[in-house]
Amino acid sequence: MGYKVHTVDGRAGEVDTSTARTYSKEVRVASGTAGTYQLFKVPAAASIIAVRAYRTGGTGGTVQVKKGASDVLASPMATSTDAWAGNTTVQNASCAAGDNLSVVPASPAGSPTEILVQVDLRTAVPAS
Repeated sequence: MGYKVHTVDGRAGEVDTSTARTYSKEVRVASGTAGTYQLFKVPAAASIIAVRAYRTGGTGGTVQVKKGASDVLASPMATSTDAWAGNTTVQNASCAAGDNLSVVPASPAGSPTEILVQVDLRTAVPAS
């Protein structure tokens, strides 16, 4: 049986939720301002599989993702001007339902217009 969702694994409409699925959550930080921005509360057990960031304008900056107080990336990821940066080497990747994920952009340089941070997750296969 499927459930109506916006998109899962790039497909919209009714999808089979009986197998593991990947999905992404993102936050846009206007003016690339340093700080801590809440991404979302994880609705069901999942693993973080990648972190990606896109910086529009500016000359520098880094991004860290946190699960509660724990860093997800071993070290903050440097962003690139008008290009995607990505990291698939994550720590503290296992998320339980209710875990809070936040994004921490830091050291913005050259007045970036915005920073987009995307976190990719994969759900566990539901118990039968």
